[in-house]
Amino acid sequence: MDKEEYKRDQYFWHFVYSVVFVALVALSLLYLKTHDRLPRKIPTFDFILLGLATFRLIRLFTYDLITNFIRAHFKQYKNGPGRVAWHLLDCPWCSGVWMAFAVTFFYFATPFAWYPILILAIAGVGSFVQITIYKIGYGL
Repeated sequence: MDKEEYKRDQYFWHFVYSVVFVALVALSLLYLKTHDRLPRKIPTFDFILLGLATFRLIRLFTYDLITNFIRAHFKQYKNGPGRVAWHLLDCPWCSGVWMAFAVTFFYFATPFAWYPILILAIAGVGSFVQITIYKIGYGL
């Protein structure tokens, strides 16, 4: 596969992933609306929790050693949907959109999600503090 063909293949799969994402968002909105779970506003505290939980999930899937086996699995693919999955897991900006979608959907879909979101948010604060202290301590 030459370089141009590789780029076309990757662009195709990026497009497919984008369409899947839009379809998931649309289906989740339909589900939430059908089950009357789509509120008009989010309390500020919950919004902060959602942001911190998303931050922690992004770090978990893009940086942490415990999920390295997932990234390693997809990194072995040289092209196709597996390679695009690796791009998503390797890019915190890309995976962040997917993680934000998942956290937000489960927050609205079930009250049982609040507890795991709280745990992720607390872990997110811990991660943020640790990163900040590391940066200050090492002068980076």
